[in-house]
Amino acid sequence: MDFLTDNVEIEHIESIGKKMSNRIPSFGDAQLVSSWKGPYDIPPDWNPIVGSVPGYEGIFAAFGFSGHVFKMAPPIGESLAQLVLGIEPRIPIKMYLMTRFKTGNTLNGSYGIGTLG
Repeated sequence: MDFLTDNVEIEHIESIGKKMSNRIPSFGDAQLVSSWKGPYDIPPDWNPIVGSVPGYEGIFAAFGFSGHVFKMAPPIGESLAQLVLGIEPRIPIKMYLMTRFKTGNTLNGSYGIGTLG
C-alpha cells in the first residue's frame, strides 16, 4: 500500500480512548505509552476468502478473516481439510469462495457491514 503512512493523528487516538473509557471507566485516566499500526486488510464484503484458488489446481486458501478468525477457524479448518481431501464439507463453505466477487455473490452483513463501494 503506497498510501499507508506511519502517522496517526493524536485526535484519533484521543477519540478511541474516549470510546474505551465509556465502556471501561478506569481507562479514562490511561496514558498512551507506546503504539504501532498496520493495515486493516479485509475483503470488500468483510468476510474471509476460503477454498480453491481458480487457475491453480491443488492450491487452497483461507485468509481475510480479520478479528473474527478466532471463532471461525475451527469449522473453516475442518471444512477446508475435507475439501482438500475431496470430501463434501460437513459445514458448507462455498459462500466464501474467492469467485464470489466476480459473480456478484458477495456476502452482506446484518449489521451494516457488507460490500463496500
